[in-house]
Amino acid sequence: MSSFFIQDRQVVNNSFTAQKINEPAFDTIFLILVVLLSGMGVTALFSSSYHFAEAVFGSPFHFMSKQLIWLILGSFSALAASRISLELLKKYIPQIMFISIGINLLLYLPGLGIEAGGARRWLEIGGVSFQPSELIRLSLVLYVAKMLEKNMDRMKDFSKAVVPQMLIIFISTLVVYSQNDFSSAALIFAVAFLMLIIGGISPLFVLLLGASGSLGAYVMLKAKPYRIRRILSWLNPESDPSGAGYQVLTARNALQSGGFWGEGLGQSSMKMGSLPQAHSDFVFAVIGEEAGFIGVFVIFLLFGLLAWRGFLIAMNAATLFEKYMAFGLTTAVYLQALTNMSVVCGFVPATGIPLPLFSAGGSTSLITMIIFGLLLNISRRNKLPGGAVR
Repeated sequence: MSSFFIQDRQVVNNSFTAQKINEPAFDTIFLILVVLLSGMGVTALFSSSYHFAEAVFGSPFHFMSKQLIWLILGSFSALAASRISLELLKKYIPQIMFISIGINLLLYLPGLGIEAGGARRWLEIGGVSFQPSELIRLSLVLYVAKMLEKNMDRMKDFSKAVVPQMLIIFISTLVVYSQNDFSSAALIFAVAFLMLIIGGISPLFVLLLGASGSLGAYVMLKAKPYRIRRILSWLNPESDPSGAGYQVLTARNALQSGGFWGEGLGQSSMKMGSLPQAHSDFVFAVIGEEAGFIGVFVIFLLFGLLAWRGFLIAMNAATLFEKYMAFGLTTAVYLQALTNMSVVCGFVPATGIPLPLFSAGGSTSLITMIIFGLLLNISRRNKLPGGAVR
């Protein structure tokens, strides 16, 4: 009798082992990169924020503890996103898009929308604030991916395939822009536009849409004089060193003072007050000062590797919907990171775009982790054996 139970247990164990071996795996390299960037991000945020946090909030851990809470919540959300049925998700994308736009419109209800710095971008419910434009950053990628797959044979038909998509893209862009957030609106439009190009729209349509987008951006810039001043100060920051050019010059000084090896972790002097928003939009400048060129290079490299793995996931995806979604999600994160780092390095004008996983901001961290979860989900379902990406 005992030998029977032993044999039976061996059969069960062997079946379980075989099932685990055959179960598709996540892209391990992508997951490692996410963990590395998350850990480095928390460390950099604490180093850049502890002085300001202690002076204003009475605790040096104020920003770091909030970031950790959002990252933990984001990790559970990423786990759920990595296991959700993508067929089920695709079915409800129009509703998700509609709800995302609706939540953004709640900003204009009294008592819900919070205005700060001349912009109404945050919802506050139960003492917790959230930036709803982040929902559009995610949901618009899903919507465009679904529409590209649906209209794959009609992408040369402007009225039937391109116009319906552009209508939602323009509405989403305007909803975000109405929050006095030109930079996020431009970034959302750019990601969707790149997805349409990948989806195979006619070159003539690309020129028309590009011209329309450029004209719209010009009108939006002219609508607010300070945006023009920001561009002029970027071109010649020395002309107004204590005004519009101050952030550009201070960020540049922080990077230059770091040299090759940096001043050492926690040794930044710029974060003590001379560098505005050192814990949010300009955390990368603190990294440059404390970790030097080598630290800046490592962050650039890690985000570049993350994009490389994300685009590989897109190339090896099993369906067109997953290909377009993986491309859009990867582009959304990488373009945001590249924009922030380019601002700090002085390559583009200041935008107010945070550095994913590094800048203080729970909304960005949460949505970014969900994006990573969806990419891991696609990598687990790809057309290569075992979910591996080559």
